[in-house]
Amino acid sequence: MSYLNIGIAQINPKVGDLSGNYEKILKAWKKLDKDSHLVCFPELALTGYPPEDLLLRRDFLEDCKRYLKKLLEASKGLTSACLIGLPLYREALYNSSLLIYKGECLGTYYKKYLPQYGVFDEKRYFKEGDNFLFFSINNIKIGVSICEDIWYPSGIERTYALSGAEVLISLNASPYHIGKYEFKENFLKARAEDNQCYVVYVNMVGGQDELILDGRSLVITPSGRILARARAFEEDLLVVSLEKEKVVSERLLEPRLREENLKTISPLKDITIEKRVPYFKERISENPREEEEIYSALKLSLKDYFDKNGFKGVIFGLSGGIDSALTAVLAVDSLSKEKVKALFMPSEFTSRESYEDARALAKNLEIPLIEIPISEIFRSYREILKKTLGFEDFTVAEENLQARIRANLLFYLSNREGLLVLSTSNKSEAATGYTTIYGDMAGGFAPLKDVYKTLVYKLARYRNSISPVIPERIFKKAPSAELRPGQTDQDTLPPYEILDEILKLYLEEGLTPSEIIAKGFEEGTVKKVFHMLKKAEYKRKQAPLGPKITKRAFGKDYRMPVTSGYL
Repeated sequence: MSYLNIGIAQINPKVGDLSGNYEKILKAWKKLDKDSHLVCFPELALTGYPPEDLLLRRDFLEDCKRYLKKLLEASKGLTSACLIGLPLYREALYNSSLLIYKGECLGTYYKKYLPQYGVFDEKRYFKEGDNFLFFSINNIKIGVSICEDIWYPSGIERTYALSGAEVLISLNASPYHIGKYEFKENFLKARAEDNQCYVVYVNMVGGQDELILDGRSLVITPSGRILARARAFEEDLLVVSLEKEKVVSERLLEPRLREENLKTISPLKDITIEKRVPYFKERISENPREEEEIYSALKLSLKDYFDKNGFKGVIFGLSGGIDSALTAVLAVDSLSKEKVKALFMPSEFTSRESYEDARALAKNLEIPLIEIPISEIFRSYREILKKTLGFEDFTVAEENLQARIRANLLFYLSNREGLLVLSTSNKSEAATGYTTIYGDMAGGFAPLKDVYKTLVYKLARYRNSISPVIPERIFKKAPSAELRPGQTDQDTLPPYEILDEILKLYLEEGLTPSEIIAKGFEEGTVKKVFHMLKKAEYKRKQAPLGPKITKRAFGKDYRMPVTSGYL
């Protein structure tokens, strides 16, 4: 039996940290070297993903070349070959994959399909490639592509397979959203079956600003069976043994490939790597489901934003409501209780229940709860405004004033102690503008930015199933900003179950207002939601970063004009 051992290095690089990423790459390669013939790293592993306008800096590209030379030099002391992604300037800039072995670059592949939709902006930086990287190791033929390339069923993978490739390797930095992994796994199985090849899908992991890369690198057999899966939302190293005989048997039993009369290519060269390596059986890490997956994604995003930007701790307003409760447990689970502080800022409208629930949650999480009442501050504002402007009535401006006083206190402590302020606003509030600009919307990072209100409750229930830290009363009481007597969210908004469904149909399925109404939603409610959505665009443009977890988040993939006459 002849087999090829491929090491998968599912790493979490930091964008722009070429020195740190180089060390991470070399460390992973050395760990996988003795058991592997070929070690594979993700797309743009050296730079992290996405490097954005760093790619427009000549000094950055020169430094990439310098670290590539260091990697080539280091490879002389290793016994395996390596595939690695990085930007390469050769009369134009390419998103490239390089084959490195024993101090040499034996071949280069330039990404062909450059995504320019959603969160992607690759045509801004890169030129499309038109070449192939097709080689063999110990007489096992391998074809290489990068991320978007493999999404096209009649793309270059077909050419590799028709040319005799037994293994297709795809280097990726594929951002996460809910439901994407299941779709991706299914089409990768189809690529393996259609091309009668092993598919080795190497994905990056980590949080980068609003993007989350979920890892879950995959190896799929020619019959479409998962042979290996790396861990979700974690760095992981694994080695998989691929048998050439399984490809030969598949093609003998099902001779579809030889019936096609399409372009074929010849392998670049054959690399002989003579060393004894163990045979590795399948290793399939468990795939998280539903709320566990989303909660893990949010934790990774917050932790990486915190760690990679060098913050000392976080602080947020703990109100006794469900949004700040979920933010609190996310912060503790992501960063540890020692790095988390909560600030309780009651006013004359704050209920006794909110006070008790905030204290109980802080006690359960073992985090300090600082209490600063804002009633006197609020009163002093109102007295000054009455004296100077003559305002005596109580309007929405007075409601928002309380939220902005609270934001001032949070940012005061942020400045004093070097803490990152976490906004506790959710997606439903951001969509409708039911959040105060420079008030509860303000922060350095918004963990719930892309989390609908109904999902906030589901995630909080999931977290309580692990350990019941969130007081039960928080789940049962009506959501309220508590900015005036007897206030509830539903005084202003449709019920969240209805609101969130309307938002999903528009944002994620692309339905028009008339199509949503045709699905049975009340016409006045739909028109009200769309009016609020349009009116709040200027607020969202000034909102803090937060993790993208849905198909279409308020961020890179939602680019509406603030000034617009179209509802």
